Amino acid sequence: MRIGYLKNLGRHELEQASSKWQTLHENEKIDLEPVGYDEIEAKIQNGEVDAVLANSRNDIYQALASYSVSEIALLALVQAGNFNKYQQTVELDELKNVPCIMVASVADEKSEYHYLKDILRIKNDLIAVETLGEAILMVESGSGYLIMNEMTASHVDDDQVQKLFLLRNGKQLREKYVLLAKPDDARLAEFSKIMKESID
Repeated sequence: MRIGYLKNLGRHELEQASSKWQTLHENEKIDLEPVGYDEIEAKIQNGEVDAVLANSRNDIYQALASYSVSEIALLALVQAGNFNKYQQTVELDELKNVPCIMVASVADEKSEYHYLKDILRIKNDLIAVETLGEAILMVESGSGYLIMNEMTASHVDDDQVQKLFLLRNGKQLREKYVLLAKPDDARLAEFSKIMKESID
């Protein structure tokens, strides 16, 4: 089975779910491959991948099944020292004068822009960079802040970066994870359940 994932979501939880799947289905190997958001539907329809793990963008895919996997808290990664070191949360309004860093290849820029501006309703100026490494350097230097979900952010270990749960008017911002696949595929319904358990 081939499972795609959006590059900026990382693959740690997918790897856990895959090894669990392979324990249950000894003869079935899972290959993971990064996919751009705009390629999802074509890659599934053409059989290049069986499913794709994505963060929900409110797009309606008439021809695909969507399995809800999880809702994960969003964090703002900011330059350490700008906020009290014991602070756990930050209001979006407190970041209104700071650019938001968008990690996206040129091909993915449009869909990432749509996600940040239309789905998360981020009003800040956006600065696009191609790699997470570049984004972290910009956060360290105070050039902007980066939005990541709690799971992906847990892999960033950097004492020059502070992680704060992101709030809008006191309400925690969250990101939906969905597994998109062709309808009526019992294997993927089962895989999405394993994925859910890996995350929760």
